[in-house]
Amino acid sequence: MRKTFEAWLENRHELVKQWKDEKQKKVFGYFCCVAPEELIYAADILPMKITGSSDPVEVVDKHVVQYACPYARSILDLAGRGVYDYLNGVVVCNTCDILSRCGYYMRMLAPHEKSTVLGVEMTPYILYINHPEKISGKGVHDYLKGEYRIFKQQLEREQRIIITDEKMSEVIEIYNEHYDLMEQLHEFRRKDTPVLSGSEAFEVEFSSLLMPKEDHNQLMKPYLDGLSKREPLSGDTVRLYLSGGGVDQFTYQIYRIIEECGAQVVAEDIGVGKSYMHRKIATDIPPLDAIVDHRLDVHCPHTMSADYYPHKNDERFGFIKKTLEGNRIDGAVFFVPLYCECRNTEYPRLKDDFRNDFDVPSLYLDSDYSQGGFDEMRAKVEAFVEMIRG
Repeated sequence: MRKTFEAWLENRHELVKQWKDEKQKKVFGYFCCVAPEELIYAADILPMKITGSSDPVEVVDKHVVQYACPYARSILDLAGRGVYDYLNGVVVCNTCDILSRCGYYMRMLAPHEKSTVLGVEMTPYILYINHPEKISGKGVHDYLKGEYRIFKQQLEREQRIIITDEKMSEVIEIYNEHYDLMEQLHEFRRKDTPVLSGSEAFEVEFSSLLMPKEDHNQLMKPYLDGLSKREPLSGDTVRLYLSGGGVDQFTYQIYRIIEECGAQVVAEDIGVGKSYMHRKIATDIPPLDAIVDHRLDVHCPHTMSADYYPHKNDERFGFIKKTLEGNRIDGAVFFVPLYCECRNTEYPRLKDDFRNDFDVPSLYLDSDYSQGGFDEMRAKVEAFVEMIRG
């Protein structure tokens, strides 16, 4: 079963295109986990996470400054080389500075002609959602609900359908089953002696961002049954928390490096995993309101609560502590793409919080997404693991 998940990690573009040809359905890519996947799914479109790679960039330097986030630059370079030409639409959310501008860059690097009326696209290729940075307080819910209504109308025009409350409720049920299955997966990682590696868990979760959730749910049931019968991983493993990075094959290599150095990632905050699916979508309120509430409960570095700025990191670390309940860690690794202002801003405070609340050390890694950076990171991780072992 693991080979299936691993195949989606290694051959994601080929497998998505194969699915699209077989089903004769559309595929929309999205940049950030706050994008309302459920609405895309309810429109009978496959939502797919757009990711970068560790390939050397070829065309992006002509359009994007070199001191921009290398994760975003990698994605845009793939788009400029035609790798994402099979997408029928791209969803851009206003999260960090560079991602909020990716709509413009996508138009420059991968232009798509669509029908217009008086010069206006009736079904835009780039769909923009202005996601609020403040995720609580007066007016936030209603504001984002208005954004989602516009987005829903764009999807309806694209498909020439009406997305009913009943359809959204059906999709919420599918996604809640998915969140429940992912929580069961994380229970196996919380054990004192985990039965699966962090890299394997990443493969499982990454594949869920590329294929229909119903299909992934069906794969998860026998897979989880198999995990319950596995023997624990051997050896005295150092348990690490991983924060930062993008959701792509480059971050996957960080997991592998950590494991080769004698440690395991048992929890993470990387835009997938606990930061993405830490709770189910409510079913006792109107479905659109439920989807809005669910996305406003994503606590990533760019968000803040209704409190004043000095309390921002208290909200972030409070969320991190909640995701670590029932878990044990020996250290924290912060993997930050070079020039990432969100992750770099919060790192000094979170490093102190991990020391004060968990009594564990932290390791800072940054990278320009080049293959040459792996050797340097390996040396740092080896030294960090040796220090923890004493």
